[in-house]
Amino acid sequence: MPRPHRLWVAPLLVLLLALMVTAVLLFYVTRSIEQRDRAAFEADAVRTTDAIRERLDTTITLLHGTAGLFAAQGEVSREQFRDYVAQLRLRERYPGIQGIGFSARVGPGAPGEVVARARDDDDEQVRVWPMGAREEYHAIVFLEPMDERNQAAIGYDMFTEPTRREAMSRARDNGAAAASGKVILVQEIDESKQAGFLIYLPVYRDGSVPDTLEGRRRELQGFVYAPLRVGDLLTGVRGTGLQQIDFELYDGSEARPHALMQSTREKARSAAAHSSARQLDVAGRRWLLVMSSRPDFESLSHRRLVPWLVAVSLAASVLLAWITLVQARARRAAERASAQRRANELALHASEEQARQRAEQLEELYARQRESDQRKDEFLAVLAHELRNPLAPIRNSLEILQRGPDPGLAQRARDIAQRQLLHMVRLVDDLLDVSRISRGKIALKRERVRVAEVVDAAVETSRTLVEQRRHELLVSPVDGELHLDCDPTRVAQILTNLLNNAAHYTPEGGRIEVGAWADGPAVRMRVKDTGVGLTPEQLRQVFELFVQVDRNAKGGGLGIGLSLAARLAELHGGRIEAASEGLGRGAEFVLVLPRERAAAAGPRTGG
Repeated sequence: MPRPHRLWVAPLLVLLLALMVTAVLLFYVTRSIEQRDRAAFEADAVRTTDAIRERLDTTITLLHGTAGLFAAQGEVSREQFRDYVAQLRLRERYPGIQGIGFSARVGPGAPGEVVARARDDDDEQVRVWPMGAREEYHAIVFLEPMDERNQAAIGYDMFTEPTRREAMSRARDNGAAAASGKVILVQEIDESKQAGFLIYLPVYRDGSVPDTLEGRRRELQGFVYAPLRVGDLLTGVRGTGLQQIDFELYDGSEARPHALMQSTREKARSAAAHSSARQLDVAGRRWLLVMSSRPDFESLSHRRLVPWLVAVSLAASVLLAWITLVQARARRAAERASAQRRANELALHASEEQARQRAEQLEELYARQRESDQRKDEFLAVLAHELRNPLAPIRNSLEILQRGPDPGLAQRARDIAQRQLLHMVRLVDDLLDVSRISRGKIALKRERVRVAEVVDAAVETSRTLVEQRRHELLVSPVDGELHLDCDPTRVAQILTNLLNNAAHYTPEGGRIEVGAWADGPAVRMRVKDTGVGLTPEQLRQVFELFVQVDRNAKGGGLGIGLSLAARLAELHGGRIEAASEGLGRGAEFVLVLPRERAAAAGPRTGG
């Protein structure tokens, strides 16, 4: 039966999908509005920038015209200069330009006595101020129109003020117009003062610009210049319509408070929706023009329609979700019946699946039991065979000893009986060791021994079997200073089992290699043969109890040697690594033991 909350899944999905579509549409609509507003703002910004550039270019053009007057006349009288500037009608046509003047270069003189003339034959002298001795004097001799403001600047040596001097020096050395930084004009005689700047154009003798820097400095006659009030100059550059922008004009390339020359932005205004910054090159000097949109501009944006669009879209989304909910309720009864039928089918299927799983588990248990019984039967058969085999040679040896007094024959009989008894003892000892390890009753008798001695003991124990099989035994020299903290008897037992295993499963005339070396904090002892080899499946089972990889091998044993060796290695905190490249390609067993005492691990039961 469907859960009650599932009734709302489809309507919620429809609502989410509708909201996603609404969000995408609103995103694109909003971005389109922003792009449109941005384009309109950039257009106004470009118009404002062009208007400022046009007024500055006009000022420089007027200065070039005034410089042309000096180039044409050679020497200009006060009346000629006044008439020329008057016909320009600066106040009417060019707001912000306080006037056009000429600052003459004057030779050195005694402090307080330096005077300047427009021409050599000019009777009207101009006293240079401020007073003080210096190498070079400049004095404003012409400044038109001559009103109260400009009258205050006559005679002023602008070269004494650092900001003006920098612009004048640049104009003189480059032979081109140069604008000064932000200054307060000497014409500012009222309490309400505006930021100002000056543009200088050098005038050279003979009316031409010398080719060299030395020539330009030597032939300088003076400067035609224009003092400008920034506020008056930029009046009206934003236009008169509703789409207006505010601007902030800075002297330099960074918006620093002390460099602010003009600002139309109200301080209490919030952040503008659009802003833009542009660099202006004003007669060799950088200005930063920062423009931002005004409320009048932002009121024309279609952004105010976005909330209404959001409301309509949300209402449509909710309506669509409600319609989906109504349809879901209409299907609920049919879905309940269908769900009940499916639940019955699922219950039946689950019951069948559980029965199948129980059958598989029982079959697996039966298979394990059969395998266990088979291994037990095979082990008992092999054990009986292994215990019976030594009895026949022992019985024969006893009959020989009873038959005659031949000393040589009796000695051989005793040797045979002793070997067979030792073989039986080893079988019984191995079985007892496996039992003790399984019950945790075996204890290691550790001591610090030389690895070479342990290897030699194992080799000597297995040498007889190796020679009987006519194998080539290669024992690599072992470092005499290599020591191991272990039970030497048990480690020799491990190596003996590995050597015997290699001898049993290697065809006669094979090769067996033995070696030992240090590997960091461990010792590695290797037994490698050229025997029958192992498959990947046999490698996984080789350390299990009663498992023999080749039951047809001569003297194959009970199948407990490798399992016992692996468990003894784990008691020492080590392991045995088995490797083979496949059947017929031999095998390699490496005993890895820690050189120092380590915590014993549990017995190993698998490969």
